[in-house]
Amino acid sequence: MTKIKTYNSFSEIDRELEIYKLQAQIDKEKIKQNVAFIKDAVSPTNLALDFGLSVVRKILYGRVLHKLLPFGRK
Repeated sequence: MTKIKTYNSFSEIDRELEIYKLQAQIDKEKIKQNVAFIKDAVSPTNLALDFGLSVVRKILYGRVLHKLLPFGRK
């Protein structure tokens, strides 16, 4: 059950409304930051860099494993 809050004055109501307004502004700014981060993360440049780095990483790991593991040698 939700408890109903009672107010003793209009100033209490105004104060609570101001708090909710500020919380909403903070939430909007967080959303803006998250959208900007996502846009940057999925930009074509970043996607290409991530793909290129993953290919290079796989090649390097393959070479290192080939040198370290005895069954990879001929």
